[in-house]
Amino acid sequence: MQRVCDVLEELTAEGILGNYAIGRATAAGFHGEPLATMDVDVFVFLEGGENGLLVSMEPLFKNLREKGFDSFEEEALMIHGLPVQFLTASGALEKEAVTEAMIVEWEGHRIRVTRPEYLAANALTVGRPKDRARVVYLTSLESFDNIRFQEILSQHGLTNRWKEWSAALGLSQ
Repeated sequence: MQRVCDVLEELTAEGILGNYAIGRATAAGFHGEPLATMDVDVFVFLEGGENGLLVSMEPLFKNLREKGFDSFEEEALMIHGLPVQFLTASGALEKEAVTEAMIVEWEGHRIRVTRPEYLAANALTVGRPKDRARVVYLTSLESFDNIRFQEILSQHGLTNRWKEWSAALGLSQ
C-alpha cells in the first residue's frame, strides 16, 4: 500500500491528478481497524475534456502505462500488486470530501485519506447493507467529529436520511 501511496503522490506532483483521496473501506481502515476490501478506491479530480463536458481517464492511464502499470483486474488497475480503482469525484459531497481529505504520514509515506465524517455521509447516499455497517462503525470511532458530521449532513441535504438511518440502526443523533 505504501508504494501505491507514492505513485499517487507522484501523479499529483506531476499534475496528472488535480487532487485525490483514498475512499470507502480503505479510508475507513485508516481511521480505526482495517476493513475487508477487494480494492483501493481513489477519488480523483481530473481536467475535463474540451469545453469541460467530459472527463477522460486516458491521460491518467497513459501516464500509469508509461510507469509500467498496465494490467487490469476487473475495473481496477494493478499498481504494485494492489487493485486500484480510480473514480472521478462527482457531486458536491464527493468533491468536498476530496478537497477536505486528511494528509496522513504512514511509515514515511504520504497519503490523502477521506475524513470519517465524509465517509459516513457518502455511505448515506449509497445505502447498501455494507454502507449501513460502515456508518455504524465510523460513527463509533473516538476520532469521529459529530458536530462536523451534522454540518456536512445539513449542507448536503442529508439530515432527514440520517434521522431515518440513526433511528433504524439504534444510533444516537
